[in-house]
Amino acid sequence: MTGPPGAGKSTLIRRLGGWSEEGYLDISRKHWWRSELLSMRPREIHLGLPFVGQTNALSVFDPQFLDHDPLPLVDLARIALPPRQLFFLSVDWYRRYVFEFLLPPAELVFERRTERARRSTHPVDAQLSLAICSAQTEIFRQVAEHLHRKGFYVYTRAGIENLPQRFVDPAGDVVIPARRRRRFTWSNVLARLKAISARLGFGVGRYLKLRDAYRLGDTKVRVNLEGRPIEITLGLDDKRLRLYRETRMDHNGQAVKLDSYLVIDPDTHLRQLGGFLRLTPKSWLVLGSDDLLQQAIFDYPPAVDGHHLAMIYGRDGLVFRNLSDAGTTIAPVAEEARVVRMNRLRRLRNRRKVRNADASSVVRLLADGKTIRMGRLWRLREIFGGPIELLPREDALALIEQVNRMMASEIYRATDERGLPGGLLALPRSLTPIVLADMHAQVDNLLTVLTQNAFLEALEDGSAALVILGDAVHCEVDGQLRAMESSMLMMDLIFRLKLRFPEQVFYVRGNHDSFSEDIAKDGVPQGLLWARELSEIRGAVYQKAMREFYRLLSYVVVSPDFFACHAAAPKRKVSRKMLVNIYQYPELIPELIANRLQKASRPQGYSRRDVKHFRKRLNLDPETPFIVGHTPIDREDTLWSNVDGIDHHHVLFSANPRHVGVFTRVGETMVPLTYAVDELTPIINALNVEPPLLADAKLPPGDDDDDQAPAHEVVAEPARKWRFGA
Repeated sequence: MTGPPGAGKSTLIRRLGGWSEEGYLDISRKHWWRSELLSMRPREIHLGLPFVGQTNALSVFDPQFLDHDPLPLVDLARIALPPRQLFFLSVDWYRRYVFEFLLPPAELVFERRTERARRSTHPVDAQLSLAICSAQTEIFRQVAEHLHRKGFYVYTRAGIENLPQRFVDPAGDVVIPARRRRRFTWSNVLARLKAISARLGFGVGRYLKLRDAYRLGDTKVRVNLEGRPIEITLGLDDKRLRLYRETRMDHNGQAVKLDSYLVIDPDTHLRQLGGFLRLTPKSWLVLGSDDLLQQAIFDYPPAVDGHHLAMIYGRDGLVFRNLSDAGTTIAPVAEEARVVRMNRLRRLRNRRKVRNADASSVVRLLADGKTIRMGRLWRLREIFGGPIELLPREDALALIEQVNRMMASEIYRATDERGLPGGLLALPRSLTPIVLADMHAQVDNLLTVLTQNAFLEALEDGSAALVILGDAVHCEVDGQLRAMESSMLMMDLIFRLKLRFPEQVFYVRGNHDSFSEDIAKDGVPQGLLWARELSEIRGAVYQKAMREFYRLLSYVVVSPDFFACHAAAPKRKVSRKMLVNIYQYPELIPELIANRLQKASRPQGYSRRDVKHFRKRLNLDPETPFIVGHTPIDREDTLWSNVDGIDHHHVLFSANPRHVGVFTRVGETMVPLTYAVDELTPIINALNVEPPLLADAKLPPGDDDDDQAPAHEVVAEPARKWRFGA
């Protein structure tokens, strides 16, 4: 549903029971038809249109459009069009969507908007005239007719009470443009079926039982889904990668296999901060240096081609097809007798002893071979000072008071004119960022991130910074909106991390970091409940200390790698000095922590221009990523890139109970990573004995560079080699 401002789109969408959130769709951009905004229908969208003389697409209420004299003409030739459906089994984008244009008479729109302007409810009505309304309506009529002629399903309405109408010819017959489709021949049909079957793993190709190394030829090879790891060698030993079945831990510490596979670099995985690729069912990946994200993660040598290997996850097998003259080899990964490096064994050997000698839960975990993450779980338990459970009242008060004293002189924050740390956190290039946002009391999400990759080791050696973009409290799971104990536990854990890593852990304020009555979810006053629960469980002094913690927080974080805040780019002009002295500009704070993307019903929201200006005023490179939380696009994912058609504008929501998203730097590139959430709280709480040690373990010469299996990979370990402290 689209149309000019004041046409009544929001009212009609509500009547239809459509998606309540509006969206902005730039139809001059390639692949707009694949936008996630179109996955929720019916939905109101605002079109970004190409105009003559304008480089970037504009909406009809953008100042660049309204301030132009005369108003610019829409450039229909620059509207991007999807590919035609060539065969009956391919996607027909022209029949996938129905576009309905609400086009009331310009005089009626002008009358409505004039009335709205008197009430000052819509700032888009500030610049208003009948000529503007007429031009906007005519532009949408031209776009509707253009999309219709190109083959889309297009309807128009003269008002919300009117029935939808189709375009007709002078004789009154409905005009249905003929769809251009490749001439039907059996050879074309068979060729298309062959291509589809190749993507799904069917069709002609060698069926291979992978027992030894196999050099791929010109035809594809299908390998059974046995769950065994596969080593992929691109070229003549130019680059080695490994393909593993993705797993997650259940509450017993058992590895639960997921449907997806992970592609990792064994030379760097678990040894340094890095990334991976995920291959999901009925999808495919093309490995090659043309993909900038892959190049950042895997650091391909020049011998790896731009499109080197295609991998397809079919119904009953993995399909490999070599695309390079340099060739590709696949081989099963031989089981390794030892995957724990000696330096980690030494760290485990030096762990302090504890009293309880019941080792059954630990033995069960170690039998699964998760020794690498076991060390991290022990270290997290040590950081927290025991089980992951609410601290006693006195201990919690002592902890937050100690953190507040530390916050009064937090590093990397210039002091404001009061002598306190200012509202701007400026991280140096030497710190690799680990960015989370909106965890909303999902403790296992935080624990999962800390035990994945090499994040915990990077915090320990001082090479990384954990940045939390606010809203760590107030659970958003249905039925748990009133539960506040998980929020207390989350803050206890964050405070422990801040105390252990004062120069590596940072918290940026969000809108839920408050006791305000305005903080509510589905009618539940979470802000007031948070204040009451803290006061009742931990006392008024603790509640006051939490309020002081909120007062001492920063609002914006900036580094050479990225810049971020909790919610939105400010619409007003800002400078670094203003952000440092943000207490002098209280009207700026709601913009940073509570605003959202601009829509017709939310004209005060931020836009592409605001992001661009914010980046420029912070003296950052035009391609520096801008990361916010606060507004998840849907309830299925955890991070979204280039949201609303704004390049380098990403939304992160780390509270999804199934998978948690995080941004980090790999090489010189900020990459998004998603991890399956493990049930780590009961596992850590079961660690009630001394960390297990290896007796008489000897490392062969040069074994420092032994390959390591992923964190969840199961390997066989002789039980007699383990001994437990009393």
